[in-house]
Amino acid sequence: MKKKITTFIIGLVAAISHGLSAQDITGVFFDPRDGQEYETVFIELQLEGGASVVKEWLGQNLNYPMEGAFCYKNYEEYCDTFGRLYNWKAALEACPAGWHLPDDVEIGSLTSKHGGSKSAGATFKEGGESGLNLLMAGFGEANGTFIDVGVNGYYWKRANKEDRTPGLLTIHNGVDYFTDDSIDGTHRNSIRCVRD
Repeated sequence: MKKKITTFIIGLVAAISHGLSAQDITGVFFDPRDGQEYETVFIELQLEGGASVVKEWLGQNLNYPMEGAFCYKNYEEYCDTFGRLYNWKAALEACPAGWHLPDDVEIGSLTSKHGGSKSAGATFKEGGESGLNLLMAGFGEANGTFIDVGVNGYYWKRANKEDRTPGLLTIHNGVDYFTDDSIDGTHRNSIRCVRD
């Protein structure tokens, strides 16, 4: 297994060095907790001083069943299409070992790469240039109300890997911008994990 991973990483570095953009490179991740398979996307991000890093993101919304995770309107079929919606307490624990919720540095670098906050939202959406393919999965309230499926996508984030304050990235149908907010931790939102 170690040889396969090393070979894959060497191939990835070679592909990027030959001008293939990182979002053209996809992979697969098998969650060892429940055996679910997720597409992944490798995204090259520019750092300060001209350095760059390649980050692997889940290319699909997390769908790991756990306490604090819900299907939209409690229909399993929504989970099959859009993944689960998590309250903040669950979101802090939901990503598999070796993965984490995206932080502001990762989102900021991705936003800069795609034209800034006024236009990057369009590239984050399904079919967009970033390769993230964020879905309009809606959200849930603690009282059991669910709204906005097919209209907006709400994704948990945090300021940094140690921060425990709930942050939210929202993509909107019909506009190119996204919004970046703080929100009550009882809300139920989608998750895209990033490999450590």
